[in-house]
Amino acid sequence: MNVHRRQLLILQVGLALAAGLLGWRLETEWKRANLRYAALSRAAAERGAAALPPGARREPPATEEIVAKNLFFPDRSSEIATPAKTEPPPPVPTVFGTMKLGESYEALMTEAGATAGRAPRRVKQGEQFGSFTVVEIRDEKVVIEYQGQKTTLDVYQSARSVLPAGAAAVRTAPPAAPVVESSGGAPPPQAQTPPSPPSRAPAPAAVQQPSTEPGVRVFIEGNRKRFERDSLFGVQVWYEPLQP
Repeated sequence: MNVHRRQLLILQVGLALAAGLLGWRLETEWKRANLRYAALSRAAAERGAAALPPGARREPPATEEIVAKNLFFPDRSSEIATPAKTEPPPPVPTVFGTMKLGESYEALMTEAGATAGRAPRRVKQGEQFGSFTVVEIRDEKVVIEYQGQKTTLDVYQSARSVLPAGAAAVRTAPPAAPVVESSGGAPPPQAQTPPSPPSRAPAPAAVQQPSTEPGVRVFIEGNRKRFERDSLFGVQVWYEPLQP
């Protein structure tokens, strides 16, 4: 009886161990299958995304911005704001010169454009001159600013650009040729031009003569005859002296 119980106990323990091993094996295989399936799904999704053309990919709509804005806000209107028109900068002033008085500089400037006829006036650094602000004055340059954009004016080039038209014409006009006047006596000898070489006499014109051979044209050129005949390669020409 004791032997039979012992055998049943051993059998039950063996079955319990076998059931535990089978359960552990089943759980392991299940986790491994899930990991394999997740890896295959991720690889398939990456291949599908790579196969799509660039134009087919669409970004998700920015729904957060639509929800965050109130429908009754002014920026939700259908009117499109037109950008402000930027006016071109006015013509830069003309600088005639600069001078240093003590520790500061002053510039002698005049306006350009429609007010170009005004007299020059002295301007200090930091003052407003027309639409420009004088930022810096030095010996050979003046820096002006208009709406945050700085422009450097060279004193010599700026003054040279407003020279009077008469001065420019006098400077650019070529010198006149000297005039020689004689107080008396014979007039100065005139320059003699070399005689032109004699022109060659024109060649005598050719006179056509009747030909005894068909298709041959005969011309008299001085003391020889010129024969012409049309061929497949063009006009065939040969000469013969005139017989006395």
